[in-house]
Amino acid sequence: MQVHEVFLTFTPPNQSRMRKHIPNTITLLNLAFGSIALYMVFSGKPVTALIMLLAASLCDFLDGMTAKLLHVVSDIGKQLDSLSDLVSFGLVPAAMVFTILQQAMTGHSPGNVITFIVLVSVVLIPVMAAIRLARFNLQEDTGVFFGLPVPAFALFWTGIYFDYSQTGMLFNFEVQWWYIVSLMILLSLFMVLHVPMMTLKFQGLGMKKNYLRYILLGISAILLITTGIPGLSLAILVYILLSLFRIILT
Repeated sequence: MQVHEVFLTFTPPNQSRMRKHIPNTITLLNLAFGSIALYMVFSGKPVTALIMLLAASLCDFLDGMTAKLLHVVSDIGKQLDSLSDLVSFGLVPAAMVFTILQQAMTGHSPGNVITFIVLVSVVLIPVMAAIRLARFNLQEDTGVFFGLPVPAFALFWTGIYFDYSQTGMLFNFEVQWWYIVSLMILLSLFMVLHVPMMTLKFQGLGMKKNYLRYILLGISAILLITTGIPGLSLAILVYILLSLFRIILT
């Protein structure tokens, strides 16, 4: 075949095909950042773990938005998103809770068997996260989430993990290991409960349909400014309370 024939038969890549890979690439960055965060948690580097998890959260927000803007929403993108979320927002918070419990039980462990059971109990987190994500893939878009979203769960524990790793306390209060376990079980189960949760998807910019979202953003901003990274945990608690309040209103 002549050289000029090669160029004549070459077909440039279709731009629409190239566009559909952009959201998936962002999703895979979510997975990459989450994997690095997991390593950093076990390496005892909470600041780097925090940065990586926040980067994963940003990618998780951007991939869906990018797919809609480019009109390239796909089934494989939805599956990749859930698989990435399971690592970034399922395994990483499990590692964070494991690290907290290790520190909380040092020197005053109630017994070797109990210690083992307590530490192994963190597997509840990725298990519940997997169920939550699988249900989400099968859920129709109704404008609400059912159960605590997995990224919100991860951000809650990120704030607690960062505070505990820096001070050995939570919001300047000493806590026992059983408190951490109880909170972990409660929130893990809350991920799979059929409780409608508010989404952050604004319905226009008007106050009438979005006033709870504006309240959440305002309170969250105040908490982050006044308390720093631990304010993430408080902001998620506000999100839960406002979602439950929304149920009462409706």
